[in-house]
Amino acid sequence: MERERKVTALPEQIICDHCMSCVDVGLAECPFCGTKFENRNPRGTLPAYSLLAGRYTIGSCIAVDGEGVTYQAIDCTNAHRVVIKEYVPVTMCAARTREGAVVPRAGKEVLFKTTRMDFVDLYRSLVTLGRTEGLVTVLDLVETNNTAYAVREPDEGETLQAYLDAREEPLTQEEALLLLRPVVYGVEAMHRMGLLHRGISPETVFITPAGAKLSGYATLGLRNAGGELKSQLVDGYAAPEQYAVAEFDGKYTDIYSLGALFYRALTGHTPLAANLRRTNDNMLPAHRVNRELPGYVSTAIGRAMRLTPSERPQSASDLLAAITTPSRMDHRFHLTTRQWKFVAIAALGLFLVILLSIWAILSALGGSEESSSISESSSSSTSQISSSQSSSSQSVAKEVSVPNFVGNKYQDIIDSDTYKETFLFTTEYEYSDDYDEGVVIRQEPAFGSKVLPGATVKLIVSKGSEYATIPTDIVGLSKGDAQAVLNERNISFEIVDYSNADGKYKAYTVVKTDPEPGQKVKMNDTVVKVYVATEPPASSSSEQTPPPTSSSQIPETSSSQVTTDGT
Repeated sequence: MERERKVTALPEQIICDHCMSCVDVGLAECPFCGTKFENRNPRGTLPAYSLLAGRYTIGSCIAVDGEGVTYQAIDCTNAHRVVIKEYVPVTMCAARTREGAVVPRAGKEVLFKTTRMDFVDLYRSLVTLGRTEGLVTVLDLVETNNTAYAVREPDEGETLQAYLDAREEPLTQEEALLLLRPVVYGVEAMHRMGLLHRGISPETVFITPAGAKLSGYATLGLRNAGGELKSQLVDGYAAPEQYAVAEFDGKYTDIYSLGALFYRALTGHTPLAANLRRTNDNMLPAHRVNRELPGYVSTAIGRAMRLTPSERPQSASDLLAAITTPSRMDHRFHLTTRQWKFVAIAALGLFLVILLSIWAILSALGGSEESSSISESSSSSTSQISSSQSSSSQSVAKEVSVPNFVGNKYQDIIDSDTYKETFLFTTEYEYSDDYDEGVVIRQEPAFGSKVLPGATVKLIVSKGSEYATIPTDIVGLSKGDAQAVLNERNISFEIVDYSNADGKYKAYTVVKTDPEPGQKVKMNDTVVKVYVATEPPASSSSEQTPPPTSSSQIPETSSSQVTTDGT
């Protein structure tokens, strides 16, 4: 009878970060791939290749800030790479015991305990929030070693700062909305949970294949000047109240930072630091820096970045709506460069009409045939120009039909000069089994509706299928190849040992899965069991196969990803 044993965080076992094999704690090297288990983490931090809470293999130290230390790590229950933030504020902690417990400084014990609870409350709420569009997911919270550890998914892609720096010109309004809308949604979700971010900046937003995600979570102490922690504020994006000890923060604090984020994206310039603006506010409005920017967008950004919190929008969704759709007053008084050109031409035409009318009257008073002829000619010209002006005015107000956008790629639509000049687009995203990712599912108003030029059209865009198919050829793959394939498809899984006493199967290869290959599963929800053959007994040792080498493993997290970590 076959026996199954789940490969989970066994006592005294870690996972080799090179070949992803389970090995005993304390070994000098991996017995399967030969990787040296050398601790290169700074003194006072957790040693590399140690086991945290019987579940997480600690890797390299990748960041240190006033709140603590951040490590690369591996979750031993599913071989997923994660990032762990350890709460070890340098201003309150003196040392670490041989067993790893954190020792507070003398006289700081109570303060350390209360601020640690702030850390625990924040990350416990983020764990409850779960996977949310626009946010890096916090997976777990561990309390041990007299402190707390927050476990989250690694940062993917490049920072928004790097992305914007690589561009030669600012983003267009459509590009900025498409890129940053998920971040606004994520902040709104945090606010509904009663949470504040307080650290929104281009360095804490990451551009990933799944869209922009906000990272860099931290407690109040790290995001306010003059507190007990060594603060970490980003000039230009931190709100003015974050620089003052006596002022309170709130949702409006994140609204300021979101406004600053849009300012940077749409102008190509970093906003003036809020503490300097309080002394001499000479920051140019966004439309003065980027002349092509609609005035109502500049006004919305300006309101979000007001120095007085009560004058800012009351929610992230209010800010997004103000940037997306003009109000009547904004539409009347804030025009783009193209619209101002049209107004100038119309004004010039009106001036010529008046001038010719005066000339015709004066000529008529002269009484001569020549003057009369000129007058008639002038009147004819005046009539033609007036008719042209009237026709032009009518054409401006003429309604247009809404095209059928359903089934078309969203990127093609917003790249079309014709559509950009005629409509203003807003977007929402939904999973769909019928439409590929990035294709429009529905639209409002409907195809054929009559609207005025400049009207807002809402596009509902597909996020692709919510389900992924377990590869039909996964049986027989090596453990490492199977992990790579499943991770590429965003399928959650766990590795389970499959008894191979008779040597029937090739060691370290997939024997079966549950659900079976070819079945559809909900991404990041259903956990697929992957049964991997164990080594056969010594009598069948000639048929043993070592674990797969690094060539078939999940790709390592790049250095550019980890060095910019903002947790």
